[in-house]
Amino acid sequence: MLVQLIRNRLDPWLARPDSRAPALAKVRDLTIPAPHAPIGARLYRSGLAPGDLLVFFHGGGLVSSSLATHDGVCRRLAAGSGLDVLAIDYRLAPEHRYPAAHDDAETALAYAAETLRPGRLLAGGDSAGGLLAVAAARRRARAGQALDGLALFYPLLALDPVKGDPRLFRRSRAWMRRQYAHGLDGLADDLAFPAADLPPTFIASGGRDPTRLDANRLIAAGAAVTHHLEPAATHGFLNLAGVSLRAREQSDRAIAALRAAFAP
Repeated sequence: MLVQLIRNRLDPWLARPDSRAPALAKVRDLTIPAPHAPIGARLYRSGLAPGDLLVFFHGGGLVSSSLATHDGVCRRLAAGSGLDVLAIDYRLAPEHRYPAAHDDAETALAYAAETLRPGRLLAGGDSAGGLLAVAAARRRARAGQALDGLALFYPLLALDPVKGDPRLFRRSRAWMRRQYAHGLDGLADDLAFPAADLPPTFIASGGRDPTRLDANRLIAAGAAVTHHLEPAATHGFLNLAGVSLRAREQSDRAIAALRAAFAP
């Protein structure tokens, strides 16, 4: 099964120690109360005092990755952006199908707002984690609890079909939807391309990554987007920063752009 192959081969490689990741003032694990079971999380602080907070949802197609695979990513985000980062270990498909990960994302944001009480509250993520961040932000906006921003890295913004997708991108969306939302009849708002209810949004895209098409569609739809493009970057360049000088430079520039986009 492809999911098990990804988990057995790719996840351990992504979770290897990153000796180049920056040191931070504080890193600690915590658990978030939830109806099904506590959600694992990890808080990264670049300063001694709490500040603005980015609740971060890792990529992995909603079927793989973890706090461990994105530890170096979150350390770089916290150090470079000036934001505290709360990484979320949400439930994965196919064991936990829609709306499990979406509900975990919404629960995590509520916890951050009510318990951690940051100055500003942002949601973000890379790849499929961006889908969760956007959906959770829209849920909160409809409840009258709008976020202060979104911070997205090469985000996949829909699992339901999007007109004009290249064949491989279309197949990738369809495969992830089968894993996560198998048995769901019809289209779902949480899985469709977002059209409204978005706070100010930062997106970093790679020029060699088809997810840049989703960023371009969002901009064309009139969303308030600051778009940072790394022309030579591929999908997942944040995860490659520990082993590639080029990816590290791309990550540093993208994170600096995020810092500028949400400068106080």
